[in-house]
Amino acid sequence: MRFALRSTPTTPSRRVARSAGAVTALALGASLMAAPQSYAADSPSIRELLNACDSADVCEFHPQSYTAYTGPAHQVGSTAYNCASETNQHTVTWFDTTSATNSVGVAIEAGVEFWKVYKASVEVSYSHSWTTSHTDSETKTLNVRPGYKGWLQRGTAKQKAKGWYELHFGKRYYGHYIWYINNYEAAGWDQDHPQNGYVNFKDTVMTSGERAAHCG
Repeated sequence: MRFALRSTPTTPSRRVARSAGAVTALALGASLMAAPQSYAADSPSIRELLNACDSADVCEFHPQSYTAYTGPAHQVGSTAYNCASETNQHTVTWFDTTSATNSVGVAIEAGVEFWKVYKASVEVSYSHSWTTSHTDSETKTLNVRPGYKGWLQRGTAKQKAKGWYELHFGKRYYGHYIWYINNYEAAGWDQDHPQNGYVNFKDTVMTSGERAAHCG
C-alpha cells in the first residue's frame, strides 16, 4: 500500500499535529530514509491525499533515490520510402514531447502544490532541474537506399526520483492528523544529462505491401 497513517493525537490541535511530526522524525532518525508503514483501514485515496497537499499544515516530500537514464526507443517524425533505383535524400522534421509522469497515475501540472513540493525537494537534494513538459524538435536529412524505408529512432534523456510524502493536518483528515504516501516516484525529461539521449537513423527493406502502398 502506498499510503499510511500514524496514530491520532488525543488533542485535536495544530500544535499537537506538528509535535507528532517531530516525534515521527526522531523515531525514524534524522535522515528520514525509511517511510512509515501502513495500518489504515478507512483511508483516503492517493489522489485525495495529493490534492490535499495545498490545504495541509505540512506537506513535505522526502527523496530517497535518484536515477538518470535513457527512455525507451521510439520513432520520431515520419517514415521515408525510397521507391527509386538510387539512394535518395529525404528531409524529416520531428517534434517530441516528454511529459512528467508518476507511479500513482495522477496528472502532473506545473501549478499543482504536490508537484511544486516534489520539484523543490528533489532539486535541492540532487541539484537537477525538473519540468512538467519539454518538447524537442529537429530537421534531419536521411539518405535512404533504393527499395528501403528509413526513419529516426529516439531515446530521450530522462530522470526519476523516488521517496515519500508526509502530510500533517490541523483537523482530522479521515480520522487522523498525519498521513504518508509511500513509494512515490516521478519521471521526466532530463536537461542536465543530455548524453543519455540519442537520435539514430534506422532503415530496412520495404515489404511487398509497403511497395504497393508507397510506390504505385
